[in-house]
Amino acid sequence: MPTLPTLTRTLDDDFVNTWYEIRDLVIDQVTEATVFWAALKNFGCLVPQVGGEYITRSVRYGQAATQRFNKGSVLTQKVVELDTMARWDWRFFLVDVNRTLIDDAKNSGPYKIKDYLTSRLDAAREALVQDLDTYLIQWGAYYSDDAQPNGLYDIVPQGTAESAVGDGSASDSQASGTSNGNIKRTNDWWKSWYSADDATAADATRIAGPTHEPYAVGLVPDLRHIYNKVNANQEPPNFILMNQDIYESYEDEVSDKLQIVRNSFTRMAGDLGFEAITYKGATMSYSSKISEKHVFLLNMNHVELVYDPDVWFSPTNWKETTNQLESVMFIVCMTPGLITNQPRRHGAMEYAS
Repeated sequence: MPTLPTLTRTLDDDFVNTWYEIRDLVIDQVTEATVFWAALKNFGCLVPQVGGEYITRSVRYGQAATQRFNKGSVLTQKVVELDTMARWDWRFFLVDVNRTLIDDAKNSGPYKIKDYLTSRLDAAREALVQDLDTYLIQWGAYYSDDAQPNGLYDIVPQGTAESAVGDGSASDSQASGTSNGNIKRTNDWWKSWYSADDATAADATRIAGPTHEPYAVGLVPDLRHIYNKVNANQEPPNFILMNQDIYESYEDEVSDKLQIVRNSFTRMAGDLGFEAITYKGATMSYSSKISEKHVFLLNMNHVELVYDPDVWFSPTNWKETTNQLESVMFIVCMTPGLITNQPRRHGAMEYAS
């Protein structure tokens, strides 16, 4: 007959082996669980990096100048600083899988082990799917312990004053204060575009919406205005995400003019069951995790979710609790969250009502 230590070791191995069997499926479920995750996957934003103290990206901010001259002109020369380095720290999160000897013994029969494994691991899988989506919408800088991964509100901040909304969608500190990639947002070349129904044009990237009206009245002209600002006839946004109220308001306003135009991602989003339409070639959708009246205009070519493939939905060994019959395994992920090295390619709108 198998001894108790043999049973424990067998279940230890069975849990880990079963997790690795479903690990790829779990990652697929995460990256197809919401329209935002599907966009990250579709646009190739998931970028692997094994180890390293930081995640770094070169940022071009300076520009050399030409000189006009004619015969006899005295020419000048000047070394212009052209590049700097943006740096992001790794963040870690995990979910725990707990066991106790009592449950191990009760579920040791040949017909119960599979159900036992499935029940424990399904709970971990569901937690990862739901919480990862929440992390990517939140504002990482809101959390003072620096454990929160960067979210959407970090790469495209919103608001005009420091505040902290409970869901993490706090204001930007964009004009002064917090940084993106350890570079202060006080530099105009390091800011995303921002507009609100009551905003004033405080600087080059903080623009007033042309209507100064609530979204039910001024959404279409406001959206067109900030879209063109972000585009600048250079590189337009290709994904627009907002809260459900604004999405439905847009549908109401353009319902009699709406053309069914689908790009490759919009078709894929529809196949996955997500509501999505197209605005000027960009896929437009909504997220239930955006509780405020916010709209994000993103160029997904300049959004990255860096992750370490060796520490990505990876299980640790089992750890026994001292003087108890319980043990725990952790499923760990390593990522800084969302990063961008071209904030000017993104924009945001905020409505007070």
